[in-house]
Parts: sequence; structure tokens; C-alpha cells
Amino acid sequence: MRLLRIIGFILIVVAIAALGVSYYFEQETAPTHPSLARAAMAPLIPVRDFYANTGAEWGYQPSHDGSMIAWYGVEWTKTVLRVKRTEQAGSFLTLSGAQVDDFWWHSYKNELVVLSEGRLWQIDPLKPKRDDWADVTPRGFVNWRIVSSPSGPDDRLVVASNDRNPAFLDLYSVRQDGGGKQLLEKNEGETIDWWLDRHNMPLIRADRLSDEGTRFLIRDSATEPWRMLTEISARDDFTILYHPEGGKPIYALSDRGRDRIALVTVAPRTGEETIVADHPKVDAKKAFALAQNAVGPDFLTFEDGYPQYRTFSRLGEAFTKLLLDGDNPVDFNILGTSPDGRFATVARSWREQSFEYFLYDLEKGKATKIAEYDLRKRRDALVETKPVSFKARDGLDIPAFLILPRGVEPKNLPAVVVIHGGPAQQEIWAYNNDYQFLANRGYAVLSVNFRGSTGYGKAFRAAGYGEIGKAMQDDIVDAANWLVGQGIADKSNMAVMGGSYGGYSAALAMTRDPGVFKAAIVDYGVMDIAYQMQNNPFSWGLHLDEMKRYFGDPGNEASLAEMRERSPSTHAANVQGAILITAGKQDQIVGFEQTEEFEGALKAAGKDVTAVYFDKEGHGYDRWQTKLRRARLIEDFLAKHLGGRSGGFDYTEIAAEYLN
Repeated sequence: MRLLRIIGFILIVVAIAALGVSYYFEQETAPTHPSLARAAMAPLIPVRDFYANTGAEWGYQPSHDGSMIAWYGVEWTKTVLRVKRTEQAGSFLTLSGAQVDDFWWHSYKNELVVLSEGRLWQIDPLKPKRDDWADVTPRGFVNWRIVSSPSGPDDRLVVASNDRNPAFLDLYSVRQDGGGKQLLEKNEGETIDWWLDRHNMPLIRADRLSDEGTRFLIRDSATEPWRMLTEISARDDFTILYHPEGGKPIYALSDRGRDRIALVTVAPRTGEETIVADHPKVDAKKAFALAQNAVGPDFLTFEDGYPQYRTFSRLGEAFTKLLLDGDNPVDFNILGTSPDGRFATVARSWREQSFEYFLYDLEKGKATKIAEYDLRKRRDALVETKPVSFKARDGLDIPAFLILPRGVEPKNLPAVVVIHGGPAQQEIWAYNNDYQFLANRGYAVLSVNFRGSTGYGKAFRAAGYGEIGKAMQDDIVDAANWLVGQGIADKSNMAVMGGSYGGYSAALAMTRDPGVFKAAIVDYGVMDIAYQMQNNPFSWGLHLDEMKRYFGDPGNEASLAEMRERSPSTHAANVQGAILITAGKQDQIVGFEQTEEFEGALKAAGKDVTAVYFDKEGHGYDRWQTKLRRARLIEDFLAKHLGGRSGGFDYTEIAAEYLN
């Protein structure tokens, strides 16, 4: 007891000291930019509320009958797993997050399936002692992944494993207790994916065709031979959805023979497509099926500025009725569903007022609020994202999203142009913590879907092929000029930022077009295209062909020379302004050595550069400690060079350093 009292006293002293340090050091730095200094800005949101929320809860999952909910939370800076009865307010069970790497509910019992220390356990929340956990790890495997869920006690599970050959996966079946291993489908070395029917029998498979695309094979039952369904060019998008049924049309997202991706059905005998739903401007984004063994979609989304919806079923209509609120644009994530699709846990943000969490009962048409993200208490300081577009110098229409600081006249502001990664990715209308953080510090933010981005059809994407560092980069400069032309941005106080390809483009903006941007934030970026293209990850497979279309052929000397000419590392001496660069030392996509080389070239040229490397991060940052430290770097960096405000030292930085 005496030891406990001593520990308690130490904790109290530490807490008081932390509060004292916070009071002394955590002083907001007022903005120096004239447009912000004279404005009545919204209250400053501490950096910890964005990136180190000790009250954060997430990942809500409903049990099969909706009577229980499990989710992740934070307790003493550690992640824990909690369980509650739906009708009750608080949790009745807490499991240490150190014990839980992943979890899901059993498909027909109110029991949790938990991945812990490399093994799979089935846990009755009413009997949670470790001695009562049932080990259901698939036996006889070194590497394994479960790819199906049982509907009844006699069902077997399907497991994918590359134990026989590390280069590809075979399919096996096991009992629900993990035993009884049986080979279900042997991979002859060409198959990259399978689709199973509702009885866990593979009826469709995809085989790789070197760099030319993919061949899809089909059969109506396990006793029939495989036959050709269709071949897909590497330049086409084709994604099979849901569980196939023998002899019945197959749902897919496809752009074969058309510019944009549509929801289609595919005839199983001929491979012929029939359009179910499409859009005149944008690709079909995502098709949702709420039930575990669904064979068709419940609803579909399109991202033309604000998201748009099409419903196809009773469940889809019930879901969107609960989700939508008049003309309010909604950002949402389905966190989990019951096997029959009746219950769904949903994270929802109306007009970007941070997230609320709900349990939807789609049979009763009822939404029960579970919780809300702590940032909702700051909703009067959060801002909306508005879809906009501008004309590039060659007349191409470029979609973008504009975020403006609250309480500030949208005129002559310090601004940040954001460049997404990929480059074959798409920025969509959604709640974004980073953009809210920047806007709260006083910056106008413009996120750009430059040519070459996905989501707007083949022609828009192909407009970026071979245009890395050329027309694609022109779009970024044109975005900055548009902000200035609209009177929104102060031409002399603009920054550019991005990660991966976006990091490359942000760095190139400083070397190719010196003087357009006063500062750049470059995260885990490609600094030497030739080096990257000669060292791309082998796991990218067919994606390597697409990379060549954008960047060039590393096997061609003339192409390599052009890559070097379009690399930021080649022209570090051109930089005007300051650069903040970061990278993860475990990055297996874009090695941090590229950042090191660029840093060295900038320093050798006498440029203003700050470089920070994160030991435990890879390509993209996942740890809250990293996100917090990066955010503090950014707000001080931009405050110094563009004149926005900063929250200053935050006491959670001590925890981030201690727990790193």
C-alpha cells in the first residue's frame, strides 16, 4: 500500500508539473500577416485536439444481432478495446490494446474474434478471462489470412496462404476451431485473386497477363472446368464486386469501352457488360453492400464536388434516409455491419463538423447516437470545404477544394496549395484533419485534382501521362495563380505541400518555378525520378506499367535523362524560399535516402532547409506521436514564413517524446 501511495503521489506531482509547464510555455503566437492580425479569428484549437486526443474513441463494430458494440479507446495514452451493451451508456469490458492487434465480431454468436500476438482468439465478453479465450488460429500455417465468414456452425472457413510459394497465394479451408486444414484451390503461379460464392467456393479467379492486363476465368460450380470470362487491359479499370452466383450476372465497376467507370453487370457466358448506373462527369466511386453475403449493391456514390448517391435496394434506401439531412453534404464511413445488413455502425460528419458515431437499425429506420469525436466541441471553429474549379493555361478544367479560415475576410490571405499523392489518386469532399488544422491557423487551403488524377475518367487521367514536371506541374502553378486572381491569396505569402508524389511536386515547385511559393512542406517525396523508377517496389506488379506512363521508361537512356532533368535534386540551387522536409526511415516505397540527398543538395547550395526523419514511420505517418510532432513543425514553420498563428509549445509534446 505504501508503494501505491508513493506512485500516486509521483503521478500527481507529474500532472501538476505538466499543467505548470503547459501554462508557462503553451502561449499562442499571434498572426503577423496583416489580413489575419486585424481579423477576429475563430478560437485556436490546440494541436493535441487534432492529433493527440486522449479521449479519442473509434472503430465501433456491432455484434451480429446489434445487442453489443465493441470499439477502440484510449486509456492512459494506451489503446484499449471496449465492449458495451447497445442500450447502456458505458462499457462493461475493457481489454488492453497491447493484447489486441485487430478484432471483429463472430458472424452468428455474440463473441469477439481477436488477433493478438500473432494468434486468433474467440472471446465471450461475458467470460473475458484469458484462460477462457479459445484459440481458433488456423493450424498448419506460417502465414495465413482468413477470407470468409461462417453463416452456421457447420461452415468451414477459407484461408489464403503463401506458405507453399512466397510469390503467390493458395486457398485452403479449415474448421471454425482452426483445425482440419484442406487444400481448396492450388495456385499455379498466375492467379492474383479469387471470388467466392456464398458457400465459400471459388467461382471466379483473376490471372495476371504479364504487363498487358488481367484474364478473368469463371465456372458455375466446383465440378466444372474454368472457362474464359473476359480479358482486361492494364489501361482499363475493372473490379468485381460481391459474391458471384453460378450462372447469374456479376456486378462490377468498369470503364471498359468508355471514358468513365460505371456500375455494370457482366454476363457470365459472354463477358458482355450492361450499365446499371453512371455519371456524365465523374467515375462511379464506391458501391456499398451492407449484408455479409450480398450479391448486389445497396447504394453507390459519385464524387462530383459534393458526394451524390444512387440507391438500389430497401437497405440502401433506409441507410441513405438516416444518413442524409436535406442539402447538407455528408462525409461518412461505415465502420461495421451485422451479417444480415440490418445493423450498421456509422461515422458521420455533416458539413464537416467533425464526426458523430451512430448505430443504424435499418429494419426499424432508427439511428442511435453512440458517441461523438471530441473535436465537435470545437465546431464553431471548424470550417466547410467547398468544391471549386479553375481553368488551366491550356483550357483544361481542374477540380479543386477550397477551405477558408473562419472569422477572416477571404481576401489577400496567406495560402497553402496542397498536392495529393499517387499521382493516380483523387481528392474528394471529406472531413480532413490537416486542412482544418491549417485553416484554424489562418491559411486559405486549396487542394488540387491536377490532370492525371483519377475519378474524372480515362481522358483526364491520360492527360497526365508523360507530363510529370510539365503540364501536371503547370496545374499547380495555375492553382496558385487562380487563388491570387480571385483575390483570396496574398501572392507574396503562399506555400505548397504534399506527400509522396505530392512531396515531389511540392519540391519541384520550388526548383522549377522559384518565387511562386515562399515555402514548401515536402513529406516522404520522390526527389530523384530516375532513382525511384529504377528502384520501385516489385510488389507494385502491374502498377509499374502505369508508373511508366506517368514518369517514363527507366530502361530508356533518353527517358532517364529527362527524368533527371525533372527531378528536384537536380536543381536544388534554384530554390528561393524555405523548405521543410520529412521522411520515415522505414519507408519501403520511397526510400528516405532521397530526402537525405535533397537535404544535402539544398544545404550545399546555402538554402533554408529543415529536415526531420522519423525512425518508426514508413510511407505515410500512422503514429500519433509523429502526427503531433509534424503538426507542431508545420505550424511554427508556416507562422515564421507566411505569418499565420501558432499554438506554441503543447504539453503533449513531452508525452510524444517520452512514448516515442
